[in-house]
Amino acid sequence: MNEHSFIKTIHKKLAPEVYKWKIHDTYTGGVPDAFYAGPSGILFVEYKYIKKLPVKESTPVRTSLTKLQALWLNTMEENGVKVALIIGSPNKNCIKLSDFCRPISKIEFNNNSIIAFIEECVLTSRTEQNDCVTPARPESTKNLEPKEK
Repeated sequence: MNEHSFIKTIHKKLAPEVYKWKIHDTYTGGVPDAFYAGPSGILFVEYKYIKKLPVKESTPVRTSLTKLQALWLNTMEENGVKVALIIGSPNKNCIKLSDFCRPISKIEFNNNSIIAFIEECVLTSRTEQNDCVTPARPESTKNLEPKEK
């Protein structure tokens, strides 16, 4: 399986009430792979797929997440938009909701349902949501453009 097949598999399993958009933006770097919407709000997801997890629990997991993708996710999260980095592998996955520049170790991977996570974020009433809610930080009004040096 590769990243494209991974995303396609998830999209096929989502409830029909979830609006899903596989984003392919060739003009702006860093834009996430997918957008989901429902009565409870929206969610942007950057997907990564790795063929094999490291043997040691503490070994950092290498992904192809770029600095621009991490900047996009961090900026949107700081502005109160629901975002996630979802990393799949053959047996486990990792759903990361913040601090996208921090390395990920094998111990953070589990068997949590990606489908349930997405559906909870966009279909569940706001009072029932737990892990997919990202608190807004009003002091943050960052621009998505990289800072000039």
